[in-house]
Amino acid sequence: MVSTRAIMSGSQSRAQRVTIRPGLDPDDRHRGPRWTRLLVCLLTIVAFVLSATPAEAAPHSIVFTHGVASGDVTSTTAVLWTRVDHGGKISVEVSTDPSFMSHPVAARTLAAGKDDFTAKIFVTGLTPDQQYFYRWRAHGVTSEVGSFRTAPLPSVPKDLRFAYSGDSDGTKVLGVPFFNEFETLEAARLEGLDFFVYLGDTIYSDSLLRPFPATTLGEYQDAYRVNRGYARLRDLLGATSTYAIWDDHEVRNDFAGATVDPSRFANGREAFLDYLPLDGLSLVDPACAGDPLFRVFHWGSAVDLIIPDERSCRSAEATAACTYPTGVLDPVPTLPPDQRTALGLPPSPPPGCLDAINDPSRTMLGSVQKAAFLSALEESSARYKIVVNEVAIQQFWALPYDRWEGYGAERREILSFIRDEGIRNVLFLTTDNHAVLMNEVFVDRFTDPEPIAYEAVTGPIATFTLQQEALALGGPAALTALNRLLTIAGVDCRNLDVFSYGLVDVDASGGTARITMKDSTGSVVHDQRDTGIACEKTFGGPSPFL
Repeated sequence: MVSTRAIMSGSQSRAQRVTIRPGLDPDDRHRGPRWTRLLVCLLTIVAFVLSATPAEAAPHSIVFTHGVASGDVTSTTAVLWTRVDHGGKISVEVSTDPSFMSHPVAARTLAAGKDDFTAKIFVTGLTPDQQYFYRWRAHGVTSEVGSFRTAPLPSVPKDLRFAYSGDSDGTKVLGVPFFNEFETLEAARLEGLDFFVYLGDTIYSDSLLRPFPATTLGEYQDAYRVNRGYARLRDLLGATSTYAIWDDHEVRNDFAGATVDPSRFANGREAFLDYLPLDGLSLVDPACAGDPLFRVFHWGSAVDLIIPDERSCRSAEATAACTYPTGVLDPVPTLPPDQRTALGLPPSPPPGCLDAINDPSRTMLGSVQKAAFLSALEESSARYKIVVNEVAIQQFWALPYDRWEGYGAERREILSFIRDEGIRNVLFLTTDNHAVLMNEVFVDRFTDPEPIAYEAVTGPIATFTLQQEALALGGPAALTALNRLLTIAGVDCRNLDVFSYGLVDVDASGGTARITMKDSTGSVVHDQRDTGIACEKTFGGPSPFL
């Protein structure tokens, strides 16, 4: 018998436990049980949602307002999500048959106002490497049908295709989308994915387009409702499963757990967990603003997906120590002196700046999560160790304070660990920079030029591109300086002005992996300065670190 467990999210901390018999539809109990041969192992489902008040549970028609979603899928489990317009009893059906004629398994839960009428159900006992379909029902109303595939067992070699992107500002101006209609997500959906990685900035709670930044739980939840109003996002989340992690704009720009306002952190975190289909969390660290959202998933023998939380446990940025008496922040504090002078800057940043950046007491992960992260890398037997990485780890020096470069000691420790332990095939998949940047990762490009890993930065889905931001910050001169730094960094492929997603194809039998950057039409992204270079990289060939 599969055991049950409660998994917590946001205000859903008092999860209901629902034990059901396979094949019994809770809306049709008077008809008697329909015994299933299909899911004999699916014996329990754990519901996330708080009990509704009598008023919330009133039996009148319910509308499924923002589609359906599944997430944190393993070989035998999945989290299913939906939202309704008011409280009440709702049920979910799960089947391997898209018509639901083959005796679906079902369970009932309640949607409550404290969770903004979102509902999650944790499903156990699923079959590995199996396509499933699910739908929610309430008072004769049925949601759209969602689908997901369970992961193969860790010992099984299986080809894999997934996409990743992030940075989605759906804020509207006078009711009209400011950036786009999330077309990149439609292009990604059409790729036929095994899953999608929603990699940070899943909302912009502090968008420049908003009249004021979100601070209350209701305001954060409203930002999620706005984004879920985009059909292309809903369609993608319903078509495949999702692994989601936040970055900064789910709370506020560049937030660090050590310095963020506790109320805003709690509200932003709760809204994120209300609206994304995450499983329960395993790490506990009282030193963090909240327990880190760290998870690891295995997809056959080819891929381990390692998802660190780079916000909850983060120390303050080193900006104070790197600001001149005039109030100007040093733009490239980690760049070597000769390169700084070539840019017309003094040879060194303000006194104490580099000491602050390289202070070993400063952390992005916190001690508990860092130990778990390094262990996940070391213990992985998968051919490819894929790190779902919120902020860039490659060096390109421009305003590094919020990236891994701004936490120099911990960055060096992690990359040195990968090198010294002989851990091969580490790929960092990243967003946040609002650009395509593909490059090797070094401990230090100048003093230790041995590639340790590879990083592929993609995005955004919908926000200002890096080129637009550079021009707004300092005009053409700033963009020229940025491109010069990227050239010094030896970036393999760059495009600073494109909405994009990364497509990852893993050939388990051949042992290769390919990352291809694609735009909102599904076309391959090319280098902005040399259009003959496609932003695509294949691994498993003659690479020095693979």
